[in-house]
Amino acid sequence: MYDLKLECEAGHRFEGLFDTEKDYIERLDQGEICCPVCDSEFVMRSQAVRSQSGRALMQLIQSLKSISDLKVDRAGDLFFKLLLD
Repeated sequence: MYDLKLECEAGHRFEGLFDTEKDYIERLDQGEICCPVCDSEFVMRSQAVRSQSGRALMQLIQSLKSISDLKVDRAGDLFFKLLLD
């Protein structure tokens, strides 16, 4: 069994038990792993999120998720603004 430390896009940390590394990857790809606090499916291993690039990636994912919740006509403008910042 693999006991992995995981973290969602909102910074909630939790543990997950998996039979194998392959099991973890397959379940993650199928959207079967989600945060027990906020139900986010944007989950990564906690160790990877601690790096500077990992944090930046999670911030980008959170920004893109916020944009996707907006009306379609405004989402494109905000997406390009995000890319240019």
